[in-house]
Amino acid sequence: MLDGMDIDALTETVVSRILIEGESARSVAYELAGRLAVECPERPALSLALPFCMAASALEEVLGGGEDARQAALDAWRIAALIGADALTLKVQSRPDTIAELWTQWRSGDEVFGTGTGA
Repeated sequence: MLDGMDIDALTETVVSRILIEGESARSVAYELAGRLAVECPERPALSLALPFCMAASALEEVLGGGEDARQAALDAWRIAALIGADALTLKVQSRPDTIAELWTQWRSGDEVFGTGTGA
């Protein structure tokens, strides 16, 4: 599982890239999944959702006054939910519920994450 420093670093990355750099949460999730699939392939797939949940919460609570922050938070919440659904799908299909398997699923033509770009 992710330790506190990993979670903080990933959360900061999510906030920075979706709020400051203007990337979609989907493209950030795709890139992070690819990186984590190499660095720590056996981590649970659902662990990818946590930084997006924490980023969304921080954006709502700390920066929630602005429209950009609200939109970034909504995007992060939506992607966290989709990551959770994909992680559950792996379990239901009796596949390993690891970040590496999630990455494999996404690269093989997932409807949402299959291309890794866009909203």
